[in-house]
Amino acid sequence: MDSMKIGILLSTHPEKQDGEPVRMIAEAALASGDDVYLYLLDEGAHFLAHPWVHELVDRGASVYTCAYAAQNRKIPDPGKTTFCGLVVLTQVIEGCDRFLAFA
Repeated sequence: MDSMKIGILLSTHPEKQDGEPVRMIAEAALASGDDVYLYLLDEGAHFLAHPWVHELVDRGASVYTCAYAAQNRKIPDPGKTTFCGLVVLTQVIEGCDRFLAFA
């Protein structure tokens, strides 16, 4: 079976506890040989403080963070994710076989 491109948008605050399901979905997709594209938007930028996000990068996932969201929340760039704008989110949505939104 061919690999798929899985896109995930995470825009909720960690208090909503969407991080664990996102982590599990991303890890399962990577284990299946799929390409994973995670975009952290709005309150989701707070997940930059969570080690699992950086572990996904180490395992081959592409992780993007909305630069505007991080700047407004004074969240520093730890250097593993790609800070970018919403154009990249549009490209992820259009380029993936499946797209999940945690908003």
